[in-house]
Formats: sequence, C-alpha cells, structure tokens
Amino acid sequence: MKKETLNIDFRKKIFKAQLNGIGFKEGDSYIIYLPSLQISSYGDTVKEANKMMKISLKEFSENLLELNELKVNSILKQLGWSRTKFFNKRLVHLSETTFEDIKKEFNLPDDTQVQKIPIAV
Repeated sequence: MKKETLNIDFRKKIFKAQLNGIGFKEGDSYIIYLPSLQISSYGDTVKEANKMMKISLKEFSENLLELNELKVNSILKQLGWSRTKFFNKRLVHLSETTFEDIKKEFNLPDDTQVQKIPIAV
C-alpha cells in the first residue's frame, strides 16, 4: 500500500488526505474501512459506500478542525500518525494493516474478497 498523508492547516481550516481504504462485501452490504483513521462506511454498492465514506471524512475533518491543534495531534498520534520533518502541516501514517488484519478485526470468513480502495479528500 502507498504511504498515507494528511495535510492540515489549522489557520485556514483545510484538511487534505491521501488514504488507503479497504473494501469488502459483508452480507448484502459493501464496506469501506480506513484503518489509519478507524472510520468505516457502507452502502448497497461500492459506489454508494465510497460516497458515504467521503461524507464521513468530511464530518470527521470538520469536527477535527474545531479542536485545538494539541488535541488533534494527540488524537492522530494515538491512531499512528506522525509529523514529517520538513513539512509541519503534513502527517504520515506508516503502519501497515494487512488484509488478514482486516479479516480478523471484522471477523470475516477466510474466503472474503478484500480490495484496496485509494481515497483522496
């Protein structure tokens, strides 16, 4: 998977992200999960689940930007994010969550098909 990044400008209230989503079908629903932010969404189709994820990320970012910078940094650090050396508004997430990790976390059968879904906001 690609390295994930968050760019947060607290002064301008801007949140941009390049994230790695994991998609899978559970029952009749399609699930998209972002392990690095612990956010999931679902829908009757992959397209609908992706649309719902964008809504969830918009709400997440709006709520995050209402907090002070120290609180945001604390929350993101707990999720495995760290600041880059040269760009003070950029954070990176380096931990790798495997498909097997996702299957275990969601208690999915071994034959569940899991796919990578890049998400940018």
